[in-house]
Amino acid sequence: MLRKSTLVQFIFFTAFLLLVSCGKSRTSYGTIAELDSMVHKYPRYVFSRAEQLSIENNSTYRQAYIGLLRCIAAYNSGQQFTSDSLINFVVSEFSKDPDFISNNYLRSLIYQGIIRNQLERIDVNSFLPIKQALDINSEKNVLDIKTKQLANYFLGKIHFQNNNTNTSHEYFKEALILAEKMQDSTVLFKTNREMYWNRMKAMDFNTARSLLESLQSFQLSSDAQIRDVKNAEAAFYNSRKNYRNALKIDYELMAQDLKKNDSVALLADYYRISDNYKFLGKLDSALYYGELAVKNIIDTTYFLNYHYYLNVAEIAAMKNDFEKSTAAFNEVYRLQNRAINQQLNTQILELERKYNVAAAESRAIRLKNSNLLLRLILAITGVMLILGYILYRNRIKYQREREISAIQEIKILEQEKQLSVQKEKQMLLDKELTERKLIEKQFVIPIYRQISQRNLDIKNFLLDLQSNFHIAKNQQLLEKIEKEYKNFIQTTKITDTQFLSDDLLAELTGISAQESKFFNESEKMMLAFIATGSDNQQMATLLNTSVESIRVRKHKLKKKMLDNGVKVPEEMEE
Repeated sequence: MLRKSTLVQFIFFTAFLLLVSCGKSRTSYGTIAELDSMVHKYPRYVFSRAEQLSIENNSTYRQAYIGLLRCIAAYNSGQQFTSDSLINFVVSEFSKDPDFISNNYLRSLIYQGIIRNQLERIDVNSFLPIKQALDINSEKNVLDIKTKQLANYFLGKIHFQNNNTNTSHEYFKEALILAEKMQDSTVLFKTNREMYWNRMKAMDFNTARSLLESLQSFQLSSDAQIRDVKNAEAAFYNSRKNYRNALKIDYELMAQDLKKNDSVALLADYYRISDNYKFLGKLDSALYYGELAVKNIIDTTYFLNYHYYLNVAEIAAMKNDFEKSTAAFNEVYRLQNRAINQQLNTQILELERKYNVAAAESRAIRLKNSNLLLRLILAITGVMLILGYILYRNRIKYQREREISAIQEIKILEQEKQLSVQKEKQMLLDKELTERKLIEKQFVIPIYRQISQRNLDIKNFLLDLQSNFHIAKNQQLLEKIEKEYKNFIQTTKITDTQFLSDDLLAELTGISAQESKFFNESEKMMLAFIATGSDNQQMATLLNTSVESIRVRKHKLKKKMLDNGVKVPEEMEE
């Protein structure tokens, strides 16, 4: 009986402990969920409460959840991170079950990248986790809009830090779209500000001007925002070579920073003022503020500080102060070597390449339970199809090239053939022209020879008359002159058949021997003259008649040719 009573008491005690334990567990997870809902609105409270909860004896998942809230709260409250060990633990715990992709896992990846970026890691270490989270979320869609906006914002920032302004702009645009949907003026201002500096770096001044106007339109709620806008205005004036307006704003900022004794801000102020004075040609003032900037450098080993020394070196050289210029250039050389080494390790192409490998590994982990054989078969089939397609394309390309080559060869042969035919035709034309000229010479030269002889006879005859002064008194002499004149005309007359044979007429005019029977000798002579290009005046002289007589004879000749069906030469178509 006693044993039975003891057993009942033990059972009740065990049940009570289980109920208390379960209640405590539910309360704990309820508390964490409540903190999660407040992490953006009350980050300092959430951070403090999460630190208290982390001391308790919790499960590893619960510790990871608390660690994530601590990281998010620390970022939202503006705390400086000194290590990424906590967020690495969180990611490691949430990634143990790759088949279960939770909102917490993706958030942990994003904040892992953000924290690493704030630790001045601007390479793949900060880029990869954020990019992985967004890629997974594109399939799962578990992230809230605020976290997606933050992820795109930091991807844009990392690309901007790696001088990849075009890709950076695309991420910033997506972040801006999400910020507008959130209707959070602080997030919207911050995203506009980063987009502005990105466009300024890319020298896209039209877009930068539009973004600057957007920044100026905000109802600025803090000194930091006012300073951001003034910085943007000064930079824009400087880019448009309006150095006086830029200088005015920089002096306002310097006065504020001197009151706050903010050495980091003063470093930038002095540098910008020095730069503006340099462009305005006021080298003494430029050197003064340039040296003030160098004196305010806190970390003399930071590689990007070489810009400040380079500014002093250039101004000193312009002032012919070569000793000061040389000393500054030595510092430039020292720091620039560090800058080159740093840039070699942070090229964005390497960043993207590493991301592709890591993304492939991530997909392999998440799909490890898939049918491996089926995947291999599909992969091999895909490769075979791709190879077949490539071979097919190469074959088609080769055939097309051969066809194009053959067509080009045919065209070349046709062109050569046409050139050969043209040359042959030209040679025939030249030959015909030469023969034509020879024929014309055979006809014209004897005629002109006879005319020349006639002129000579007339000349001699006139000389005879001039030598005899009794001609007017001597009747017999007059009769002799008349007789000799008639004989002269008869003997010097251009006879119709003396030069023009039927064959020569055919060569000159194209009129066959059969067609030439329709014409008398005088008409044949006229056809020959027309064919050789003689005009009416020339023919009148040669035939010892008037121009009007030639026109009448040509008209009759044309009518006779038409009546007998003989082709009329083009020279007669007047």
